Amino acid sequence: MIFRVLLLVIFLLFSGSGHGQNYIFNRLTIGEGLLSNHVLCVWQDSTGYLWIGTQGGLQRFDGISMRTVLDERVDQILTDSAGTVWIRSGGRVATLNTSNFSVRYVAYQGDKEVYGPFKVWLRKDDAGRVFLVYVGKNCQYLGSDGRFSPRSGPFTLPDSLLVTDVVPDTRLDRYWVLSRNDFGFWDKKTRSYHSGSQSHDPMLASRKLPPVIQRLFIDRKSRYWMVATGPSRTRFFCFDRASGKFTTDTLGMNGGDASDLYEVYGFGNYEDSIVVAYGMNYFRGHHGKSFIDLRSPGSNPYGIHFNSIAGIFQDREGMLWVATDNGLYYTAGNKNQYTHILFSQEKRRASISSLLPDRQNRLWIGTWGRGTFVLSNEFSNPQIEPVAAFNNLGDPMQRVLALYEDRRGDVWAGCDQGRIALYHTGSKTATLYAPKAFENSSVTQIAGDKAGKLWIGLRNGDIWVHDPSLPFSDKNLKKAFALGGAVNRMLFLPDGLLWAAVTGKGLYIINAQHERLVHTIDLAKTGNSYIAGIRDIMPLNDSLVMVAGERLGTINTKTYTVRFDNAHTGRLAGTIFALGKDQNQHIWLGGASGIYKLNPSTKMLTKYSQQDGLLTIHSNSYVPERSATLKNGRLAFGGNQHLVIFDPNEYKTSPRPPDVTITGFQLNNRYLSLDSLLRPGAITLPYTHNSFRIDFAAISFAQRERTTYEYKMDGLDADWMILPSGGHVSYNFLPDGRYTFSVRAKNEQGEYSPKTTTLELRIKPPFWKTIWFYLLVASLTACVLFFLHRLRVEKLLHIEKVRNRLARDLHDDMGSTLSTINILSSMALDQKSLDEAKSKQYLTTISQSTHQMMEAMDDIVWSINPVNDSMARILARMKETAGAVLEPQQIDYRFETEPSVAELHLSMESRREIFLIFKEALNNIVKYAGCSLVTVGLSRKAAQLMLTIADNGVGFDMPQPGSTVRGNGLKNMQIRAGNVNGTLTVVSKPGDGTTITLWMPIA
Repeated sequence: MIFRVLLLVIFLLFSGSGHGQNYIFNRLTIGEGLLSNHVLCVWQDSTGYLWIGTQGGLQRFDGISMRTVLDERVDQILTDSAGTVWIRSGGRVATLNTSNFSVRYVAYQGDKEVYGPFKVWLRKDDAGRVFLVYVGKNCQYLGSDGRFSPRSGPFTLPDSLLVTDVVPDTRLDRYWVLSRNDFGFWDKKTRSYHSGSQSHDPMLASRKLPPVIQRLFIDRKSRYWMVATGPSRTRFFCFDRASGKFTTDTLGMNGGDASDLYEVYGFGNYEDSIVVAYGMNYFRGHHGKSFIDLRSPGSNPYGIHFNSIAGIFQDREGMLWVATDNGLYYTAGNKNQYTHILFSQEKRRASISSLLPDRQNRLWIGTWGRGTFVLSNEFSNPQIEPVAAFNNLGDPMQRVLALYEDRRGDVWAGCDQGRIALYHTGSKTATLYAPKAFENSSVTQIAGDKAGKLWIGLRNGDIWVHDPSLPFSDKNLKKAFALGGAVNRMLFLPDGLLWAAVTGKGLYIINAQHERLVHTIDLAKTGNSYIAGIRDIMPLNDSLVMVAGERLGTINTKTYTVRFDNAHTGRLAGTIFALGKDQNQHIWLGGASGIYKLNPSTKMLTKYSQQDGLLTIHSNSYVPERSATLKNGRLAFGGNQHLVIFDPNEYKTSPRPPDVTITGFQLNNRYLSLDSLLRPGAITLPYTHNSFRIDFAAISFAQRERTTYEYKMDGLDADWMILPSGGHVSYNFLPDGRYTFSVRAKNEQGEYSPKTTTLELRIKPPFWKTIWFYLLVASLTACVLFFLHRLRVEKLLHIEKVRNRLARDLHDDMGSTLSTINILSSMALDQKSLDEAKSKQYLTTISQSTHQMMEAMDDIVWSINPVNDSMARILARMKETAGAVLEPQQIDYRFETEPSVAELHLSMESRREIFLIFKEALNNIVKYAGCSLVTVGLSRKAAQLMLTIADNGVGFDMPQPGSTVRGNGLKNMQIRAGNVNGTLTVVSKPGDGTTITLWMPIA
């Protein structure tokens, strides 16, 4: 009758002797980063990395992240005695470099004929050499030519054998040979093959084995496990080499359901003593003298579900990894003692709503939907029964919200619709009360004060007080407070004060003796909305109370100061519903993301998962919303359909974390090979690649989510930085320099990994910060300074040259003129009586000399004025001079100038020389040409300025080449042309006029 009302699945796991089918499995899938859920093989290297071969490729797992190594299926992975890693991908065989992930394929005899993944297998012999089994043909070893060949092996088998497998036997110095047509062994001592009843081996001579064996496994106890597949059924055999007899240990290998289609692929060892057989629809472990099924019911979310298992592997921490077509499963086995209760939801739904440990060390379980149950002998011989006296009181008693044990040992139950019931422990009867005062409001909390009075909290916010010495009735109920919100939690502290958490309001501290409100902690006083959502209350010590809700907080019982910023190392996600404290003063938390333990001394927060037996959030079927501490110190957490009871002392210590391994270095989203990370010296990066990511992990699959990391970048960080979950750290735009990245792991006790892992980094400076660039800049600066100095000197020399020229011109042009004026003046003064004509002659000469001197002075002043450096000003001056010189002589003139010439700018020297050449030419024309027209042309040819002065005068005979040029005018013009790096040509012929051409560079 009991099991028709309530369907319970109770999993009882005992350390050492627990039943294998009750292993709690964890699962990795594509959601956690696998390339495919169809896992084919698992292997662990010496560093601790787990290498996972799937149909989608090969990956390396460090406990935190998956890294893809190969993008093609990998069926097998193993290592030989030399440390070479071998992989098989279908029909291809290769070696793998685990540092740079390079693959080198190795040929074997017949490799061109292999199609499909199951024609070849890699095996390892007792010497650690990897060999290849070509199914149905032969066995091949690696030869000196780097190829697998039957001729390279240590033994020679008959050509008639169609070999399917070879199993080394270390103890007997043999190779057992499985084939399609025989079963025997190669003896190393006699170097011969033996088979059948003719052999002296007791196992073969017994005649109990069929002629063909499909699977053979030799365990660590020298037991030979064999599988023979016949046309009608599969047969299993176990031969104990120590006793020389076949045993009955194969009981249970066939299973109970003959309709099951299964196939055994292989065997393996677990925990040194357990033999595990696996395959298609097959997973059984040897316990005691028989095999038990390790598969889980489909309704168990914490078991293992698959169609086929390709292999199993036990890592160095004792974790069992199972490669299935439904992901990679792993379990820690039965290392801890705990009780797990699962309420089946197939007929009636129920969720655990309250827990009460009584004086008899029983656990009362109140549910919403199925009433109340009692669990006794929760570990040694667990028995769970419904409390019929409660459950038969009507429909409201199926929805229990609160349980409380009074001084007499009787149990009160608060229920839906304002009902409250009392269970009389002595008579095992129950009484239901429906006080009108409760107004059908659900009873959410029941607590008792030091005087034994009951305090009853309702969903409508009312708190009522009842004296159990009086009959329970409306007249004996006293309404103490109306708080205006659902009373979510009530707890009496050791000082006798009642703390009540009211949804949407806050905390109310009540003096129960005087029924007086002592203090209110609400949103208005704290300014913090977390205070309005308190789900549990627990005293920490005489002065602190811990509260749980959306955040974890503490309240000082003296000052009522609230803090929700408690610093702890770890990630605590979601609402916290329940609190508990063990004998070691560690705080246990149950929340939306699982069960955690907080070490108050180290502030370390540790999450426990399925691999520890403390079920985490697989779905909404288990959210630990209620907690209780049993008399024997065990803790219970329940919620929804699940309840787990465990001994916290078994989780008191954690192993010291291993040294942290640098698992990857990403530069511009590309990983560097491990070869570069393992080389001595610093990793050198160009300054343009100063953004990178360092991946690291303390590789321990048994301590996943229990390890905290601290890291520091010397040269950047002043102190250690805390990273709760590990994984990676990114750095962006680091300045150039040398850095040392340090990282260490810490467990919940505050113990660090034995060594601090370091990584030396050097970021090259940009070229403008290098020594050679500084030298180059210094050299260029020196050159520039020298150039500027040289320019300054040249400028000074030029100024000096101009001064000298001006002095020379003043001396030449004005000195002689002044001398002439002086002489004439002296002569005029010395002549005592001069006639008027003579006086006029002297005065005329003096006037002309003075005029010439004024013109020369005007030319000098004009040439040194920088305003006149444009050709437009020079043209204006030339036209002015031409008018002054030619017009009095009745000589016409015209200027032919290209427009681009007017935009040119000439230096002082150039404009002076070109003007004086022009002026000298005009003077010569006036004196000697006898012309009526002068044509002046100015044009620009590339970087040359051309000045032509042509007349239509009488002309003259040109001197012969090499003869001396006569006339100071032409000489002066040629000298001036040379002063500006120009050339002056004179073309003349008697009767055809004269043409003077000046070519000069444009500065």
